[in-house]
Amino acid sequence: MLRKSLLFLLACTALLGAVLVFNTLRFSPPAAPAVGPLRPLNLPDSALSHFRQAIRYRTVSLEQGAAPDSAQFLGFHRFLQRAYPRVHAQLKREVVNQYTLLYSWPGQDAQAAPIVLMAHYDVVPVEESTAAKWEHDPWAGEVHQDRIWGRGAVDNKANVTALLEAAEQLLLAGFQPSRTVYFVFGHDEEVGGQQGAQQVARLLQQRGIKPEFVLDEGGFVTTDRVPGLKGTPVALIGTAEKGYLSLELTAEVAGGHSSIPEAETATDLIAQAVVALRKQNFPASFTPSMDEFAAHIGPRLPFVQRLAFANAWLLRPLILSTYTKTASGAAAVRTTLVPTILQAGVKDNVVPTSAKATVNLRLLPGTSSAEAVRQVQALLPDQRVTVKPVGTVSEPSPAAPTNATGYQLIEQQIRLQIQDVIPTPFLFVALSDSRHFQPLTSRIYKFSPMTNPAGLHGLNESLSVESYQQCFGFYHGLLKAAR
Repeated sequence: MLRKSLLFLLACTALLGAVLVFNTLRFSPPAAPAVGPLRPLNLPDSALSHFRQAIRYRTVSLEQGAAPDSAQFLGFHRFLQRAYPRVHAQLKREVVNQYTLLYSWPGQDAQAAPIVLMAHYDVVPVEESTAAKWEHDPWAGEVHQDRIWGRGAVDNKANVTALLEAAEQLLLAGFQPSRTVYFVFGHDEEVGGQQGAQQVARLLQQRGIKPEFVLDEGGFVTTDRVPGLKGTPVALIGTAEKGYLSLELTAEVAGGHSSIPEAETATDLIAQAVVALRKQNFPASFTPSMDEFAAHIGPRLPFVQRLAFANAWLLRPLILSTYTKTASGAAAVRTTLVPTILQAGVKDNVVPTSAKATVNLRLLPGTSSAEAVRQVQALLPDQRVTVKPVGTVSEPSPAAPTNATGYQLIEQQIRLQIQDVIPTPFLFVALSDSRHFQPLTSRIYKFSPMTNPAGLHGLNESLSVESYQQCFGFYHGLLKAAR
């Protein structure tokens, strides 16, 4: 009897192994559209100079509700008018809430749904304590070793100026788009976009505008961030966006003199709460965008990884476990939580009566902000710690379709600009201004046509000259192809 059981077990194991291998061998990526030869375009002579000048404007967003430095922001507006005279002569330009720019380029077919191309020109600050650590002046727009350096080079003045360069050149050639095109250049994306992009979205909604698709910043082309595909260019096209939620944790316990501390203090409660929350991870799962990512990337991976993705029906727990071992992987498959602000005390010999911590969550599609609040409250070790949302709250976005015009146009232009590239949908883990356009359309895509940008929100922000040329070529081709 034991012998028969062992033989049966071996037969089942062999059969399972055969099924796994069979599935792996027949696992293939979606068919790639035929797009013809590469069509890289040379930058106009003045384009690099314009980009460098754009970086020199210190269009810094400090915090939500803070007034921008009007000299810098309005100076940037005047710079754009000088640099792109045809755009400003032939397109309608509107200024929303003093600083955000909306351009309208009428199409040949007034009945066709328009497209909205977005970028933002505000930037995060350069911390004074880190300025000396930059290899090049963050506000000079220097070109060194074939890279453009400076705050905003990547996030997001490359997109602003490359798009305007493309429009300027097309206007010079007498081009008119097939469908109406809107350019939206936000001034407060770095602090939530409520005064800029959100107001433009409401304005277009009031006018009855229903875009064919919206394209904003987001993923980019990477040759080193997809395990198993090192050296291969992978274009990450965001089709969904994680939600955003910050929670303030507060504890209040009578304080006093530090020489006679009580056994329990407000700071103890907050410290315990933060430690407990960091130890309890939200569950990991694949969202529709990540399922599509796996379908595009999985078949191209080395055999062992390919086998796992080809048999996700059985090996999904192993895949998720592997993803959660890295910060970037975990961000793609679960709601994340991290403390960002800790506050307590006013003097070193006074035990504070109140302590606070702010924790920031990025919500996986499928998890609402209300559900996240309930989960955090349930995980707290002491219910005397109160929880309340603060600042911006943004729900996760649904996945945009990949079989629609917008995605197909974006993929086409990527393939025309980059040799052997693999375009793929993915989940964008940060925030973009495009989320404000969800009432107008579900077809919102997040992609910046640059390769291996560096220093995003950090030191030595820079972009290669080749990448900037790639941005120009992408937008030039997209505007011509948007029929």
